[in-house]
Amino acid sequence: MVNVEYLYNPTDAVKNYLDKSLFLDEKDEKLGFEVVNNGTILPYKKTIDGKYSQDGWGFGGIVDGSGNYLRRSFVNSGAGQAYTPPPESIQHSSETVIYLGMFHSTWGHAITDGIQRIWFLKSELMNQFKNCPLVYLLCTKREIFTLESYKSFRRLLEILEVDVDNLRLITEPTEFDKIILPNSSFAIGKFTAEYRESINRIRDFAMKNRIPVANKKFYYFHGLRQMGEDRLAEYFKSKGYEIIQPENLTLDEQLNWLINCESFASTLGSASHNSLFLRDGTEAIFIPRLANTATNYFQLAVNQVNSVNANYIDSTLSLFGTSFYIISEQLKRLFGDKWIGYDEEDFKNFLQYVKDGLGRGLNINQKAKEYYDPVLEDFISQLKRREDLIKGCGMPKGWETFQPTLSYQTHVGRKGWSTCQFEEQISGFLEDKFDIQAVKINFPGHKVFYSVYYDEAEGWSQEVTFPEIAGTTGKAKSIYGMRVRLDEKGAKEFDILYRIHKFDGTWTPWAKNGEAIYSHGQKLSAIQIKLEPINSAETDTKKFDYTQTFWLKDDEIYLQGQRPQIN
Repeated sequence: MVNVEYLYNPTDAVKNYLDKSLFLDEKDEKLGFEVVNNGTILPYKKTIDGKYSQDGWGFGGIVDGSGNYLRRSFVNSGAGQAYTPPPESIQHSSETVIYLGMFHSTWGHAITDGIQRIWFLKSELMNQFKNCPLVYLLCTKREIFTLESYKSFRRLLEILEVDVDNLRLITEPTEFDKIILPNSSFAIGKFTAEYRESINRIRDFAMKNRIPVANKKFYYFHGLRQMGEDRLAEYFKSKGYEIIQPENLTLDEQLNWLINCESFASTLGSASHNSLFLRDGTEAIFIPRLANTATNYFQLAVNQVNSVNANYIDSTLSLFGTSFYIISEQLKRLFGDKWIGYDEEDFKNFLQYVKDGLGRGLNINQKAKEYYDPVLEDFISQLKRREDLIKGCGMPKGWETFQPTLSYQTHVGRKGWSTCQFEEQISGFLEDKFDIQAVKINFPGHKVFYSVYYDEAEGWSQEVTFPEIAGTTGKAKSIYGMRVRLDEKGAKEFDILYRIHKFDGTWTPWAKNGEAIYSHGQKLSAIQIKLEPINSAETDTKKFDYTQTFWLKDDEIYLQGQRPQIN
């Protein structure tokens, strides 16, 4: 059962989509395997020569003897991309190996895609390959990551009776005489009886080793890069839910919570995929992370593997492609609470969320804005009555248009990087004497070129553009001047003005458009930058081209068009 009445826009189309059967029985697809002769297994690579794959997933998998890339060998069927290793780096083996796939470091992919080929080890098809080595790849964003360190997934494989100690990680491009590639039992938007059987084996293990718990309602806390989720957790706690942070528990402990559970709540994504291990018919409350994502393909299949009673609740205002949660009227209505408006903490968090998004140069997602109307309109209307909050958060002018604006940061040795400041705001310190050692300046839709001055002996740093820094970090190396200019397009629309605050407590005069400005031996403690339209009557900031917007994910910056897919 799927309940969508607590979504902002609970359309019949969404409900019909969520009710669609994703189960493939044998008449639809009978699982088997294929033999790849003289195939080469390519270890996972995040980038090749600094470039990302076309779909953002990365590179690696199997290339057959004719040089054809088998996209079904990646984490998801249809994802990934091949690369060509130097011929001398390719290892050669006369073995026949069984390829178990590419294990992903994200838990949600581990329990869906990561075990999609494990069915083969318990099938009769395995009889003819009993002595063949089992090989796998690791798909990870982390530099140091092994199956041994991935304790929860390793334990999951042990529960599925996989001989983990004899699994072989392929770390070099290796050509094998034969690669046995089992069909996938789980893919985006579909699953088979074999996948359900794997999940049932895990649930049977949990039931056999079940230890009673006092509380049978809990909220599975994701936390990572999800602004406002702590508010959700506290709200569910007030309703009698235990807050579970899975990273603090062993897999056996997590399975015990899940198999005892009577009401499960989480945000959509890796956390919600743990509902796989609930008993049939358990109540599940899912809060979409972003607008229009109730139809998360992975979760739709997960819901049907063990037939949970799924309730989808909108409690977000995620405008920039990153998650932001509030305590919504819909969430309160679910629990029968009276709606008296948004809490002050929701307003404060929203302002900081918008400020962070604008500082990173993130464009608002127009489809998200359309989805949230009129909820967003009502929220902003209430927020604007709190001018004290808006002023206290230091919002840039025109913030409510959600258009990226000029932003900048300064680095101070003992303080690190400042938060993003916006046009005409001060970055640094006026009262305390902390010397600035580096700067970053961003104006989405334009290139800003900037450099800093060290001293007479060393002179000017190299001129750079965002996201590079001008100056140094970790070297206690002060700067004594700066210059800033816009690219040709920007210079036709704006003058860019800047000044520096010195240790003697004074500001320099304003400089503009690449003019050098010096502190004359005084260390810098703050900077200020602003724009002046060259012809304000003809300049419409709403019509700027923001195609060079930067996206931030996992502390890495991608140009728009290289944005990685996020489940």
